[in-house]
Amino acid sequence: MKPKDLCDIDDLATSLVVDVFLGFETHKMDINYKKCYDRKMLQSIIDNFQKNPNMQIAFDSFWNKNYIKPKRLYKEFYKKLVKDHIERYMGMFYTDSGFTIEPCHRYSLENNIGAKVIAINYWCKDEIIKRLVGCVAELTEKEEGEILHIGKNDFSVMYSCRKKCAQLWLGPAAYINHDCQANCKFVANDKGTACVKVLRNIAPGEEITCFYGRNFFGENNSNCECCSCEKLCNGAFKTNEEQPSLGRYNFRQTSNRINAYRSPVRNKKVKKPKSPKKIKDTVLEPVTPNKNPEADRGEALLGSPYTKILLKTKGLDLDKSPEK
Repeated sequence: MKPKDLCDIDDLATSLVVDVFLGFETHKMDINYKKCYDRKMLQSIIDNFQKNPNMQIAFDSFWNKNYIKPKRLYKEFYKKLVKDHIERYMGMFYTDSGFTIEPCHRYSLENNIGAKVIAINYWCKDEIIKRLVGCVAELTEKEEGEILHIGKNDFSVMYSCRKKCAQLWLGPAAYINHDCQANCKFVANDKGTACVKVLRNIAPGEEITCFYGRNFFGENNSNCECCSCEKLCNGAFKTNEEQPSLGRYNFRQTSNRINAYRSPVRNKKVKKPKSPKKIKDTVLEPVTPNKNPEADRGEALLGSPYTKILLKTKGLDLDKSPEK
């Protein structure tokens, strides 16, 4: 599925299912999205599905030109894509789903009005929550510029080290919140979708969480508001130092590694060159364009352009990013 199609179809599915179920508007990729539906009618579709989980009957009720927005999606070409994505969200109403979506008022970046995924069954370590899925669409740099708006709809973007590109990640699993001590993780497959794997036993009523990355909420997650940070007084709950403001989300999972590859390792210490031994009756001449400076061997070069020459001889090329 193309990124633009995934964005529009996901906005449609969340408005028809999640927003109606929760009673308020949840995240949308279209920052100017406007709902235009009869909530009571849609609620009756969901209620009937919970009593009689027949997806075809439910979708026939959803497939109405008054509900399908934007209008371009109300075409036969998009019908199966729309149906499949709506079913992903309706999947939480199946008895074997093992999860539900509930309101969440924890996170300030969502103005304290968001959603979270809660387990309604016991889940054991290494189990796969099959119905808690997401759809993946690869983003080009041009599409990133056209679709993403900093701090508004960049909440669900990952960077793939394997494919070396940003990926849009939407679906029911996009409602999974971050936790620094998460109980699940995202597992991608080659079919353009991803599911969730359990890392430790989960009891009914417990929130299902995943680890987004070390720098998703600012450097070292200094603005993180997850439950674990609150319990441990980390992230946004630290009181002994000023917290930097967070203007946007960063890429999930692997962007910190990518950024590390793009620049030299900060923590790597470069040994200071030793000063040359003074030789009696030797005078260093001024540097001229036609002569190599003898002072290249000296500590006076630290911080000068010649530092690159010294570092290259030590195996560190500042002109090239370290490769994996």
